[in-house]
Amino acid sequence: EVGSIIGKKGETVKKMREESGARINISEGNCPERIVTITGPTDTIFKAFAMIAYKFEEDIINSMSNSPATSKPPVTLRLVVPASQCGSLIGKGGSKIKEMREVNKLKFIW
Repeated sequence: EVGSIIGKKGETVKKMREESGARINISEGNCPERIVTITGPTDTIFKAFAMIAYKFEEDIINSMSNSPATSKPPVTLRLVVPASQCGSLIGKGGSKIKEMREVNKLKFIW
């Protein structure tokens, strides 16, 4: 799926970098999962992250054009967070993660 983000000759990721203003780096390798690192101010990171999610959603919709499925599957992105910062995301007694799940209708798997 990372090829979708990269695009032909890197054109898609180049456009995402320019439009978001974030630095987007995609790890090398032939493994099933590659790491996409997004760096910059919060607003540019958010914009780049959203662009990637929308690109995956677009790919899902395009792949379903000849499918009898009536509902599209969810887009899944994994966010790797340093262990030292996980506590601030989880919050006391899980309060922060619960709030994020409820407010944003997100599914977090630890």
